[in-house]
Amino acid sequence: MYRKILLTGAGPRGFVGKNLAEALKDKYELFTPPSQQLDLRDYDATAKYIDSNKIDTIIHACSSPVNKLCSDLRMYFNLERISRNLHRLICFGSGAEYDKRFDIVMASEDDIGKRIPIDEYGLAKYIITNHAVNAKNVYILRLFGIFGKYEDWTFKFISNICCKAMYDLPITIRRECKFDYIFIDDLPQIVEWIIDKTPKHKDYNFVYGTPVCLTELAAIVLKISGKSLDVTILNPKGKSNEYTAKNKRLAKELGFFDPTKLETAVNKMYEYYCSIKEHIPYDVLKGTR
Repeated sequence: MYRKILLTGAGPRGFVGKNLAEALKDKYELFTPPSQQLDLRDYDATAKYIDSNKIDTIIHACSSPVNKLCSDLRMYFNLERISRNLHRLICFGSGAEYDKRFDIVMASEDDIGKRIPIDEYGLAKYIITNHAVNAKNVYILRLFGIFGKYEDWTFKFISNICCKAMYDLPITIRRECKFDYIFIDDLPQIVEWIIDKTPKHKDYNFVYGTPVCLTELAAIVLKISGKSLDVTILNPKGKSNEYTAKNKRLAKELGFFDPTKLETAVNKMYEYYCSIKEHIPYDVLKGTR
């Protein structure tokens, strides 16, 4: 069935939404109105837009930069209410739901609720997931260290160190820690699966399921770039909280889960930044950590 999909967060500053728009544009009819055109916090305006465009599926990939708890919850509950008469509502959760004040070590979906996050972003995502798992047709893909083009290279680790290697700048790591990353290019196939099939569960961790240290990532970038650059850990004492999870629920239900190998994905990122080097200001990059 050729579906009409409202995809939020696909604007110029979007990351997940912008990548999804590129990947799905030839498979579905996508509607990607900017926030100035459609305020998702306005229930009546959102319902009217969805009805007038005969939209049957929503992929919600935006988050408010201000008043995050209130705004994100208003957007979600408006969309969830509307989606009761639609095919699917797909939202993106976060590892922050597990409470980033503590180590998050190979967390499974069943671990949600063991701790309650106190930051607005994590709390909003936690509340949304807790509601979604009992909602009619809402599905959550929980993201941890997802990376890819269009992310903010000034502070996103993999993009930042790729850019620094490109410019022969030393690589800095605030503090060593273990993360679980996954490449944005692997996301569209999972989103399509949720759209086209009937998943057994309502929430899934979307990760490699293989922790990696930041120093290991730096070594991968240096190998790919062929550079010999200094790698400095700014706070060498101790480590930041671990941020890793299991993907067994998704892998079991799919019957397969073969994401892009980390080194292959990082190589694509390095080549991407080399192709747009003129858009990465050296002076700005040099001042980042």
